[in-house]
Amino acid sequence: MRLIFTFLICISFTSWGQKAVFLHLNPKVNGVDFQLNTNHTALDGKVFKLDHFDYYLSEILLKHDAGQEVNLNQDIYLVEPENHTFSLGSFNVEVIEQLNFTVGVPKKWNTQSGVESQDISLYPETYPLSFQSPSMYWGWQAGYMHMIIGGYSDSQSDGNPDAYFELHNLGSNNQQSLILNVTQTNTSANQIDIYVDCNIEQWIKNIPLATVGVIHDEVGVNNTILENVQVEPVFTLATSASVTENEVPNFTIWTSNHELFVNIAEIKNLGKCSIVDQSGRLVQTQSTLNSAGTLSFKNLSSGFYLVQLEDTKGNLIAAKKTLIP
Repeated sequence: MRLIFTFLICISFTSWGQKAVFLHLNPKVNGVDFQLNTNHTALDGKVFKLDHFDYYLSEILLKHDAGQEVNLNQDIYLVEPENHTFSLGSFNVEVIEQLNFTVGVPKKWNTQSGVESQDISLYPETYPLSFQSPSMYWGWQAGYMHMIIGGYSDSQSDGNPDAYFELHNLGSNNQQSLILNVTQTNTSANQIDIYVDCNIEQWIKNIPLATVGVIHDEVGVNNTILENVQVEPVFTLATSASVTENEVPNFTIWTSNHELFVNIAEIKNLGKCSIVDQSGRLVQTQSTLNSAGTLSFKNLSSGFYLVQLEDTKGNLIAAKKTLIP
C-alpha cells in the first residue's frame, strides 16, 4: 500500500491545464510577521532587531500529481524581508505534493570553479546574481553569500538591542537542501499559491548574536546558522495555508488533553488514518480495518496537524486540519 506523505487535500477530476504557481516565503518571528528595525525576541529571551536579512533560494523542484516533477534548477531567487513572493511559472499541474529547494547559491554558479559561473558584472542589473544592496557577493574566488543577517542584539539583558553583529555566510559547501510537503491554496481556477513560513527565531537558534560581532566566512557560527536550516523547523507550512477538505460523511475529529479522536464510522473502503505535523512529518498512523468507528491518537504535542484518510489501495480520500492547544 502506497503511503502518501503530503498535506495535499484537494483531489480534482477535471482535466489538467496551465496554472500559474506562486511561492510565498513569509518571514516570521515566533509566529508574528517579521519587520526590519523592529524589536523581536529570540529563543534565548534576548531582544534583537535586524537591519538586513537576505538569502538565496534555488534548485526548486515541484512534485505533483502522484510523483510527476517540474524542475526549476536553472532559476534562482533572492529572498528579502519585503520581497518574498515569487512567480515560479505556469505549468500543467493539479495537485502539488512536495516542494524541494536549496537555500544558497548552487556550486555551478557560486565561484569561478562553477561550471556555469560568470563575472558578476555580466549579469543584468535586475538578476538575483547581479550586484545587490547590501552586497551578496564576496568576490570571484570566494563567491556569493548564501545568506546574510545583521543588526543589533541585547548584550546587557535590559531589553535594549545594543551590540552590533553581522553573519554573512559563504563557501562552496554551506548550501542546504530541503524537502517540504505542502498544502496548496487554489486561489482561482488558473492559480495555485504555496505559503511557507520562514521562522527566523529558529534560524538563529543557538547563535550568540550579542557576542559574535562581524564575521564573513564559511565556518564556525556561519556554518551553524546554515545547518540550522536542516536541523531546526526554519521552513514550515504556513498555518494560514488553505485546506480544501473532501466532503466525506461522518468524518469528524476532536481533541482533548493532547489526544486526537477521529470518527470514521460508516466510511467505506477505508484502510488507514495518518497524522502529519506542520513540517510534513508523519507522526502516527493506524490501520482502520478493524476499527470500531473511533480512532485515538495519544501524546501529541501542541501544534497544527493534518488528519489524512486513505482507502484500501493507499489513495488519499479525505483530510482535515486541526490544532492541538
